[in-house]
Amino acid sequence: MRETRSPSQVLFSHLPAQTTDIKSRIWKVQSWLNPLTLRVDTDGVRQRLLSAIDPWRAQGNDTGLASQLHQGKTVEVVGVNPEQGVKVDAWPNVWRCQSCRRVTSFKGQCVCGNKTWAQLHFVGFHECGYLGEPFIPKCPEHNQALVKHSSSSSVRDLEFVCPICHRALQQGLGAGRPCPGCKQPGLTFNVHRAASVYSPHTFTMVNPARPEHLQALLADGGREKSLRWLMSEMQTARPEKLAPTRQSMIDSFVQQGLPLAAAEAAVQAAIDAGAGHLDKPVDVLDISPLRREEAEATALEVALATYEGRRTASQLPGDPVGANLRAIYEDKYVPAIHRAGLVDVDHVDRFPILRGVFGYTRGGKPVGESRLVAYQGRQQSIRVYADTNETEALYLRLDPVRVAAWLYRRGLLKVAPTDPTKARIAIVNAAEFPGRGDDVPVQTAGSAVLSLLHTYAHRFIRQLAVLAGVDRESLAEYLVPHHLGVFIYATPRGQFVLGGLQSVFETDLDRLLDLQVDAETRCPLDPGCDRSTGACLACLHIGEPSCSHYNKFLDRKTLFGSNGYLRKELS
Repeated sequence: MRETRSPSQVLFSHLPAQTTDIKSRIWKVQSWLNPLTLRVDTDGVRQRLLSAIDPWRAQGNDTGLASQLHQGKTVEVVGVNPEQGVKVDAWPNVWRCQSCRRVTSFKGQCVCGNKTWAQLHFVGFHECGYLGEPFIPKCPEHNQALVKHSSSSSVRDLEFVCPICHRALQQGLGAGRPCPGCKQPGLTFNVHRAASVYSPHTFTMVNPARPEHLQALLADGGREKSLRWLMSEMQTARPEKLAPTRQSMIDSFVQQGLPLAAAEAAVQAAIDAGAGHLDKPVDVLDISPLRREEAEATALEVALATYEGRRTASQLPGDPVGANLRAIYEDKYVPAIHRAGLVDVDHVDRFPILRGVFGYTRGGKPVGESRLVAYQGRQQSIRVYADTNETEALYLRLDPVRVAAWLYRRGLLKVAPTDPTKARIAIVNAAEFPGRGDDVPVQTAGSAVLSLLHTYAHRFIRQLAVLAGVDRESLAEYLVPHHLGVFIYATPRGQFVLGGLQSVFETDLDRLLDLQVDAETRCPLDPGCDRSTGACLACLHIGEPSCSHYNKFLDRKTLFGSNGYLRKELS
């Protein structure tokens, strides 16, 4: 049997060990047949994986995956092979006669004469990863079983009896028994498509569609030039070339495959031969070595994400548009941007994103509390099932001077620079960003900035969904907290029509930003929500594939509390 699904549908609903409905029957995915190896930045994937699994690592439920990644275990990223697809088997092999409700493990003609069967759609599972068919005992005398009709959807209300002598055989499906896989108690039964049966876990990363873009950026200064570009408010279309230095030349030679010692010797020989400019001092950004590596890496991500071009909202008045639209750009866009606490908003029409699924959990517990089951690939490698796409995005850039002042008022920054570059440097030096699985009992500069940016992004997604009239799960976030930025992008699997973000950017950005500031700030569940975490499903939460931090580090008070970032009297 062959069925056609899009790559996005396969990625999220046809994963190994997952069950799915096809043509009114239940199937279990065995494997992706000869999946295609995707061209990715493997070092970047490794770092993103370590970040994504942090909640499980923090609670000891990552089954050693973090340790394996640190030890350098091979990571392979694969996509579905469109020619061969996915192998599925009919499962579970437990059938119910649609006439008399007898239950059996084979199909054919029922004792009652009927030949129409339906699968019993309940499965047994355990948080160790086990998935199995429910066991239905047969009458010891007549070797038959029947499930009595029940209007309840609860597994506990299922009643199995003998259709001949009416002997009671079993109530429910035996929940709580030891798991046949790990022998531990806690076996559970539920409908096969319930979220508690199989919860895939994902990560996203910027992945250049063309490797030459990464190579071009890494040349002539590499990560450093990307960092300088970000610190200077992205004034050029791309990071400009920097004059070569001793270190940039060494890095270039190493990237070409030369051993480090040989690269250093070659550069020194060039200096001795007259290339003294390589030792010329450069304007050094006053960023501590502890923070510089992450700041450079994330700056490179932004440069890659915008490599194909971007349009900046504050520059729209220079576009060849009509007088009415130009008046809106000049009179409404710029004030709305500043009022919303932003330096600017960029539209990126070719945002290169990789979405990967690295494992799954069973049991329906909060992220990190169940055992993570990672996928295995060839030769016991760590496997990530993924797809790559180019979509459109808006890049929101928070005002560094305003963020520095906000941190200063909270006692989290010693000074509040009024120069944008100095403000960015001060924030980078002060902010140690928590991992996704970290609990932060005492707020730090890093946790405050992350909460501010994350809360801002979730509120923006919700307001954008209302304004555009789409499901907010069609939108997703990509946070760049080191540089006070966030990409809001249209998910390829969602219902958001490509070009929708461009339309909002060109005609309704002022309205959207006004909503960000002026729309209702209270939660329907206040005062409970406000007294708890300040964020819940009713006010800020969005689905896991759309949220990169599992709905942690969210609090409406960061925006609208007594010292809130968007409080009008503080704007």
